[in-house]
Amino acid sequence: MRINNLNLINYRNHIKKAIVFDSELISIIGPNGIGKTNILEAIHIVSTGKSSRAKRDSDLINYDKNFSTINCNVSSREDDLNLEIQIIKENEDHRTIKKAKVNKTPKTLHNFYGLFTSVFFIPEDINLLTGPPSERRKYIDSILVQVDSSYKKNLNLYTKAVKQRNKILEKINKENKGWDEMGYWTQMVANTGSIIQDKRESMFNEIKYYINENAVKLEITNDSKNNSIVALNYKKNEINEERFEKYKAREIASKTTLIGPHRDDFEIFIDGHSVSDYSSRGQQRGIILSLKLSEIEYIEKEKKERPVLLLDDIFSELDENHKKAIQNIINKQQTIITSTDNISFLHDNKIIRLG
Repeated sequence: MRINNLNLINYRNHIKKAIVFDSELISIIGPNGIGKTNILEAIHIVSTGKSSRAKRDSDLINYDKNFSTINCNVSSREDDLNLEIQIIKENEDHRTIKKAKVNKTPKTLHNFYGLFTSVFFIPEDINLLTGPPSERRKYIDSILVQVDSSYKKNLNLYTKAVKQRNKILEKINKENKGWDEMGYWTQMVANTGSIIQDKRESMFNEIKYYINENAVKLEITNDSKNNSIVALNYKKNEINEERFEKYKAREIASKTTLIGPHRDDFEIFIDGHSVSDYSSRGQQRGIILSLKLSEIEYIEKEKKERPVLLLDDIFSELDENHKKAIQNIINKQQTIITSTDNISFLHDNKIIRLG
C-alpha cells in the first residue's frame, strides 16, 4: 500500500496544499506550527474516517471556511484509486456531514474506509494507556474500520440504536410510557452490539500475540533475561438478556444504556501489573510502540499488504533502543515521517520542506 499524492483544501491551516509522495521513505521537515502533523492526520482520516486528535469533525475545517476536502491517489496490490473525503458544515452548532468518493464516484462511508490503510504514531498515543476508555475504544474502531468493511456499518447501527433506546428509557423514567417499544430497541442493541464485540474479540486475539513478541524485541522491561510477559486484556462489557434484566432499574433511573460495546475497554499488563499504573514513562512509550508495530502486523495479515506508516515527530520521545526498532521497520512499507530537523540516521529519504 502507498500514497502517491495528497491535495488538501481548507483543511485546518492548509487552505490549498498539494504534496507528491514519490518515494518509499519521506521526511516532512518544518518548524512547529507549520502543519506537519495535519498532513499525516489527513492521510490517516482517509483510512479511518476519524481524527485521533480532533474532538469534532468541524475542527478539521479551516475556521474561516465551510468545508474541507482531502483528496489523494493511492496504490494497492490490486488497484490504483483516487480517494476523496469532504467534510461540510451544516450549521453553526458544529454539525457536519461527510461525503466520500472513489474515482470521482460517490460512495457510502462504510464502503470507503479500508480501501487505503495506514498506521499513525504520534507522541500523544501515550494517552491510550493513561487516558479515558473512550480514547481506547476510538483506537479499536480506527483499526477495525480498515480491515472489515461491515464494521463501520454495524457500529453506526449500534450507536443509533443506543440513542433511541436511551430516549425510551427517559420516556419510561418520566412518564412510565414506552414499555412496548423497549423490546425492539433492546434487541437491536443486543444484535448489533454482539457483532461488534465478536469482531473486537477476534482482533484482540490476534494482536495479543504480536504485542508480546514485539515487547520482547524491544526489551521494554528491566529484566535482563527478558522473561517478562506482556498481556493485552480486552475488557468486554458483556451484552445479553440476563444483564439487561439485571441493569433494568439502574438504566431507567439513569435514562442511559449501561451495558454494551460503548462501555468496552482494554488494558495492557506486564507480569500481571497494569502498565498505566505501575510502569515508567519509558516503559509506557515502549508498550505503545509495541502496540503500533502489532497494529501493522495485524492489518497486513488481514489485508495481505502492509499499511503506510505515519510517524509524527516521535524520535525526540524515544530512547535509542526504540529508535533502532523504528529504523528496522521503516523500509518494510512506505513510511512518512515529520520532524523539525533533518533526521541524521535516515538515508535515501525524500525530504519535503514546509515553511
